[in-house]
Amino acid sequence: MPTSDPETSPGLRSRRRVVVRAGVRLAAISAVTAAATYVVLELAERPPLHDLFDLRVYRGAVLWWLQGESLYSFALEPGHKGFTYPPFAAVSVVPLAWLPVGPAAILVLLASAVVIVLVTWWLVAPVARRHGVSPWFAVALAVPVVLAMEPIRLTLGEGQLNMFIFALVLADVVALRRGRAWCGVGIGLATALKLTPGVFIVFLLLIGRRRAAVVAAGTVLGATLLGFLVDPSASWEYWTSALWDTSRVGRLANPWNQSVLGLLAHVSDPAQPNRVLWALLAAGVAVLGLGRAVRVYRRGDDVAAFTLAGLTACLVSPISWVHHLYWIVPAVVLLADVAAGTPVLGTVSYWSRNRPRALAAGAGLLAVAVVVPFLLATYWAFVPAPGMPTSVPADIVGRSLYTCAMLALLVLLPARDLTGRTARLPIGGEPGAAAPSGGRSSGPPRPDGWSPR
Repeated sequence: MPTSDPETSPGLRSRRRVVVRAGVRLAAISAVTAAATYVVLELAERPPLHDLFDLRVYRGAVLWWLQGESLYSFALEPGHKGFTYPPFAAVSVVPLAWLPVGPAAILVLLASAVVIVLVTWWLVAPVARRHGVSPWFAVALAVPVVLAMEPIRLTLGEGQLNMFIFALVLADVVALRRGRAWCGVGIGLATALKLTPGVFIVFLLLIGRRRAAVVAAGTVLGATLLGFLVDPSASWEYWTSALWDTSRVGRLANPWNQSVLGLLAHVSDPAQPNRVLWALLAAGVAVLGLGRAVRVYRRGDDVAAFTLAGLTACLVSPISWVHHLYWIVPAVVLLADVAAGTPVLGTVSYWSRNRPRALAAGAGLLAVAVVVPFLLATYWAFVPAPGMPTSVPADIVGRSLYTCAMLALLVLLPARDLTGRTARLPIGGEPGAAAPSGGRSSGPPRPDGWSPR
């Protein structure tokens, strides 16, 4: 009677496949991590470490303020910028002043890292599931790339609090999906801390979420009143003087300023940019960006809609430092999703139906075109040396590369079809069947029960 060879038993073969698969995945994660580290440390134009400058400004200003001095008279070093946020922000970071600088830095960095991983999971895991990839594996591949992108690594290197602002806005995205009564609090707190997220309050009004907009505005008002109660003189100084003095923040022509006004400042440098022209251009960008965000939201892709609104906020703000541009991360994830085969809606849906491979390739190329400069910080290569002319057109475009990328995304970032229709080009599989006539699917609704209004 023949006996089965234990070396060829189905159970052993299955275990071997699991081990091999785990080994391949671990090798891929290690390779991506090593590559991202090499890019940051060896290829990027600027080093990732910045001596936690902004965190030292936060702590120094609050300690100065707690000693009875004027909050907005603080300067970390002569000639350097001081505290530039509303008094409510100073109240919020008081606990950091209670700690020595070392433990405070560790706390901020660890908390920021946790938020980065959680946000990456929230963005990437649904995409991975949609294409039959392990969410854990996809997120493990994505996190090193996210950390290597300049807005994120600069946030960590400066000791900035941007990831918490990002998380507050995304918390309201989730609350909006689930119809929570407190929806708007996150956007309100983010706006009370840094003002620029106020664009999302306008966006909530435009999509008809009036209750959430009122909650957000009420949260901003409450936080501002708290600032007045804690320090009326500092609040008055901020809202009547410090807020409007952009010189307190830095030079408009600083290469780190990647807003529309920064682009104009690069054109006019060393003269000041034309503020009337900036107001007209910023208004046009706001109409374009928020208009697209509203249409995309109504088509069912809330992540893409909020991403467009976030990119719009970065562009229309007078000063948007590179570490403010974290909305690039969800934009790249969305493009990667389309590149993997998720169909799209809107004017390019024809390509999704008839040329799915061309659409996927285009989305993938756009994702790469965005990721590479944000990894390498290539705009620094176009900063002229002292004494060299600053008005060379190619150098101006090069210095404003991030601004140009965000403007391109306002136009090109697609609305994905998340109604349950099968992806056209699933990872590791064949193209899916064509959608029913009319371009929409009769498939199941989104599992979270969300629908646009």
